[in-house]
Amino acid sequence: MEGEQATTMPAVKHDVAIIKLGGYLDQSTAHEHEQVLDSLLKSKCYRIILDLSEAEYISSAAWGIFISKLKELRDHDGDLKLARMKPDVFEVYQILEFFWFLKSYETVEAALADFDNNVPPMP
Repeated sequence: MEGEQATTMPAVKHDVAIIKLGGYLDQSTAHEHEQVLDSLLKSKCYRIILDLSEAEYISSAAWGIFISKLKELRDHDGDLKLARMKPDVFEVYQILEFFWFLKSYETVEAALADFDNNVPPMP
């Protein structure tokens, strides 16, 4: 299997972190992805976009990590959004019906715009 890469880019807008994941996201790399997400949560970054444009495969272990972080993100008025899935990855996303609780977007910009649309009003 090909190697995996995880890179967190600096916040782009409204404290949204964009994480670009590539290669095979499976049991052997799941712990690394969890650590990246946990470090963002510890730094109080609760708005995250996963750019999956270079992800060839996502195993149940990796999907499980993404889903397991949703409650904490949403408890802090945040969310996890998926962007730029390849057709094979998107097909699994649809088959597993993750669209019911994880939104996906064709572009990172569209995911950012959705965060912009959901910015709570200032007190």
